[in-house]
Amino acid sequence: MKYLTILSLAVLVACQPNNQKESSEEATQAEAIYEAPSHHSESLTKVMDAHGGYEQWSKMKSLSYMKGDESTITNLQNRQIRLESPKQTIGFDSNEVWVTPDTIDASRARFYHNLYFYFYAMPFVVGDPGAFYEDVEPRELNGKAYNGIKISYGENIGDAPDDNYILWYDPETNKMEWLMYTVTYRSGEPSDTYKLIKYDQWAEVNGLLLPTAIQWHQFKDDSVGEMSNEVFFDSIELSEEAPADSLFVMPENAQIAPLNVGKG
Repeated sequence: MKYLTILSLAVLVACQPNNQKESSEEATQAEAIYEAPSHHSESLTKVMDAHGGYEQWSKMKSLSYMKGDESTITNLQNRQIRLESPKQTIGFDSNEVWVTPDTIDASRARFYHNLYFYFYAMPFVVGDPGAFYEDVEPRELNGKAYNGIKISYGENIGDAPDDNYILWYDPETNKMEWLMYTVTYRSGEPSDTYKLIKYDQWAEVNGLLLPTAIQWHQFKDDSVGEMSNEVFFDSIELSEEAPADSLFVMPENAQIAPLNVGKG
């Protein structure tokens, strides 16, 4: 009996390193599952890592925030969205952009429905499929040098595929601080006229840096001017749980918002 006990202990001890080794190998394999999307550039990956990482962003299914008296909730997996304010409610159900009440002018709703979400979800939102990246020459903005990434899109990506973005980031911290962008939604034509947004106020939410305010600056003759507008965001929530599908269903009394690209 004593011999059997000793033998059993010996077998148990002998097996432990293998179990530990297997567990270690399994953990290593689990850690190696995630890979940054192949279309991401090295520079963009560095910027996203500085803001919490695209892997963490990819786990999130719901984003909500308040902008003044307007609430926004987005399903991050399919980009369904709902905006509510005392004046109107706008939604996207994966097929149509809709707006209520039916007395509201719907012509602006399609352009507006994801406008602030796109600016708010920087830099992660430019990691979407269909984007192309190009490192551009460093430049100074307000006396500080930044590295830049130009983002463009393939045909039929979104409502305004001719829009371009240039993300400017600190070469030491890799955090984005400025965004230049063009607007082509109504014209439907490429543009070389850039607008400029400053990002310098951030909050960590569920492991990710998200802006609490963004500021538009005048930008003329390649120089930064005074701040022309500032938008604040609060009550920010990120979750791995998807929002209810019912939030995005078009009500019976809603209008469908038309696509106005190329209509001046």
